[in-house]
Amino acid sequence: MTVRSWALLLAAFGAIERILLWLVYSPVAYGDTATYQRLAGALSGGGLPAYDATRVPGYPLFVMALGGDPEAIRAAQMVLGLVTSLLLFWLGWRSTGRAEFGFALGMLYNLLAGQVLVESVLLSESLTTFVVVASMAGLFSLAQARRYVGALALGLGLVAGAAGLVRALFYPLAPWLAIFLALPSTVPALFDGSKHGGGELRFRLMRLGLYAIFPIVLLGGWLLNVNSRYGMLSPSTMGGYHLVQHTGDYFHLLPDEHAVIRDTYVRYRDQRIAERGVQTNAIWDAIPELTEVSGLSFFDLSRKMQALSLQLIKAHPGLYAANVAEGWVDFWKAPALWSVESLRAQSLSGVFSAWASASRAITLATNAAFLLLSAAVIVSRRLRERLNLDWIFAASAGLVWLVSIVQTLADHGDNPRFLIPLQMLVFFVVMRAGFSWFRRNELGS
Repeated sequence: MTVRSWALLLAAFGAIERILLWLVYSPVAYGDTATYQRLAGALSGGGLPAYDATRVPGYPLFVMALGGDPEAIRAAQMVLGLVTSLLLFWLGWRSTGRAEFGFALGMLYNLLAGQVLVESVLLSESLTTFVVVASMAGLFSLAQARRYVGALALGLGLVAGAAGLVRALFYPLAPWLAIFLALPSTVPALFDGSKHGGGELRFRLMRLGLYAIFPIVLLGGWLLNVNSRYGMLSPSTMGGYHLVQHTGDYFHLLPDEHAVIRDTYVRYRDQRIAERGVQTNAIWDAIPELTEVSGLSFFDLSRKMQALSLQLIKAHPGLYAANVAEGWVDFWKAPALWSVESLRAQSLSGVFSAWASASRAITLATNAAFLLLSAAVIVSRRLRERLNLDWIFAASAGLVWLVSIVQTLADHGDNPRFLIPLQMLVFFVVMRAGFSWFRRNELGS
């Protein structure tokens, strides 16, 4: 089969699958969905002056552009999902030279319930997955480009910057890609140093400078906007509340000078633990009463909770470290977000449940393989050489590791969801390592 035939087969399967899902499955709303709808309404009614920055604006803008209609949002996310599978095909094909590998990677995205069914969920995961995969595909394309380098660099910067505005967790994506654009190994064979002197260095600096324009404007501009309006140098105004997700377990250790806030929160925390066994997300129920008893506004309370949490972390670093470790482990648990109530044909509930369970088992096994592979290549130089670990392998695996650490340092909430946009990069790393291993065996090395 030709490369085009593999791509067309993948596209046809993905399109048919999504049409069938459209017929039997409805959009799924979760707790955060109402927040996105509210923020989209604020943007539609008053623009940025009416936006309270409780979330970065990327997904609310997406929702606003689609009129807030759940069916339109789901349709757009399905289209993005189909494009994501084709981007994965391109990345797999170009990085290995084998269209079959690209087809397997793209098809895996279509077959995993945790990836496909989230396209019907009215949350930012599908859009984030698209911009993350597009960023990695764009990085590889730019590293191979001999023409249109300026346009590709600008486009990659736009997508990488947009990732941070769709999900604040991906603010580090743009600087992470910049590191690899600065490497000589990501420059195509255009230059002969003996004839062109510093031409390669100038090329890298030019490419890096063009790439940096949009991330600086988008990410830096948004930070300045939040800071100027709310006095927080942060992508959102919720940082203090997120940090309480860590410190809430030992919030009772605050001194008596903070008794009003401490005792109010602890009451909500204990009630949450009695109901669900954990204190996670107790802060969202406590905010109304906390603002009342403290006399602080929503935003001032966020700053106050951040200051109190940092005070607790400094005083009890061991307790914070234990929560960080727990959140990091949770990150790899591979949830499959779907709802049996959203099935239009309840007779299919068993099929969907089995699909979700099988997909989660495959994903958990792959996550475990990724962690073992990461440890092995760190300690074994021979394995690194055998697997031919190049810069695209390092960029993909390193991004997953970077986000896994950042997410647990800042929040201890729904950590398993944070891996969903990166899940296909985990598969890419593991599958490419296996491809390199067996290819060396075929060549007799």
